[in-house]
Amino acid sequence: MLPTTGAAPREAPRDYDLIAFDVDGTLVRHRHGKVVWEVFNRAFGGDDSVNISRFRAYRAGEISYPEWVALDVGDWVRVGATRQRMAELIRAELAPTPGAEETLKRLAQREYRLAVISGTLDITLELLFPQHPFEVVRTNALLFDDEQRVCDWRATPYDMEGKADALVEIADSMQIPLQRTVFVGDNINDLYVMRKAGLAVAFEPKTDEVRTTAHHVLEGDMRPLAELLDDDAGREALVEPSGGFD
Repeated sequence: MLPTTGAAPREAPRDYDLIAFDVDGTLVRHRHGKVVWEVFNRAFGGDDSVNISRFRAYRAGEISYPEWVALDVGDWVRVGATRQRMAELIRAELAPTPGAEETLKRLAQREYRLAVISGTLDITLELLFPQHPFEVVRTNALLFDDEQRVCDWRATPYDMEGKADALVEIADSMQIPLQRTVFVGDNINDLYVMRKAGLAVAFEPKTDEVRTTAHHVLEGDMRPLAELLDDDAGREALVEPSGGFD
């Protein structure tokens, strides 16, 4: 087990400088595998059929990603969803992935540059990782009125294919070559950025394509990520593809 305090950063050469993470399914877990959008749609919009139908419409090209976000959040606005109720749902149904908080602390101690590129909602990260070490956060955003009801939203341009664009922009702003970047994700919307990053890590991959695209797969606990990146042998193992790019 990794120490949680007192670990001094190692002065050793390393292969990667920037590590970017997905959130839902990667840093955050639901006991039944749902994401925050599904939790809120069930609470404010009815049942899981809403998520299924809108996902299919998006995949078929019938609606754009911003239109998909607008449909979901528009439902929450109409029923008067509040920040307090959303916070209650997040705390009741979602939690940090085992080892995630320790891992982020360890990576920050090692002075890796850390970022989030995710289709999650900003409130998820704010509530579950209030002291997070991320320099850059790219997520969807909710806006609240004076009575703390949802009143507006900002759809991220950085989901699906856009995740790869975000990694390129962040790496460029930090003057880090793409081959020195890592992306950690779990689902099909992470495939584009996993193919762009120097190292792709799948955490509990949800599809075979994600599993075979990744250079390395983690199951159950996030802590081996820090161990592998900190350890010379681990870094060597990481760069041996487990499946290869499509």
